[in-house]
Amino acid sequence: MNAIILAAGMGSRFKEIGQKTHKSLLPVEGVPNLERTVLYLQQAGIHDICIVLGHLAEQFDFLKEKYGCKLIYNPKYREYNSIYSFYLASSFFTDSYVIDCDVVLFKNIFQEPLSGSHYFLIPRPLSEEKEWLAEINNNRITQIEVSNKPGYSLLGISYWDKKESQKILEKLPDYMSLEILENSKLYWDNIPLEILSTLEVKPYLLQLKDGFEMDNMDNYNFILNNLTD
Repeated sequence: MNAIILAAGMGSRFKEIGQKTHKSLLPVEGVPNLERTVLYLQQAGIHDICIVLGHLAEQFDFLKEKYGCKLIYNPKYREYNSIYSFYLASSFFTDSYVIDCDVVLFKNIFQEPLSGSHYFLIPRPLSEEKEWLAEINNNRITQIEVSNKPGYSLLGISYWDKKESQKILEKLPDYMSLEILENSKLYWDNIPLEILSTLEVKPYLLQLKDGFEMDNMDNYNFILNNLTD
């Protein structure tokens, strides 16, 4: 089992602070957030960790020196979406967690053994912002839609067993055109979502206190003021 962390993005919604410090390295409870995720992974016995970098890549060197993480540089981080970052790490993709770097965890979700592939979900209230909401039937995610309705939405962490990993890798070449890679509205998750009906993906339901996404400074301040000790 391994983990792929996608951390190449520009973090433009963090404005000036995001130009000096990568958003995933902003401190939460005194520790850079991505380092907290790496620690959770290693506590769960997952030491094979690959991080795909771009913006401010040099700031991540300590994770290689301190924890032995593999660092992959994405030279197209300005032009391409996260599908290209996933492609750069695709040789590692089997029996894998895929983690967005801006996820903040307050519980070690990696310690519980999983049977089969999962998307980790958190409850979302009715909101002005649209999220990726999962439809769940018989303990299986059968549909995902982008909506501002209340429900369970993707947190930014998924786990893929060997069988489902292979199906996604077989679909990956269809997403390597410039038209797709340069489309900022597409993400690596669009690959499994297109073939969702052929995959067996279960939901892993979390509470808001277990994890949160840090998309902008408002999210970061909310985390510091409401979800930390």
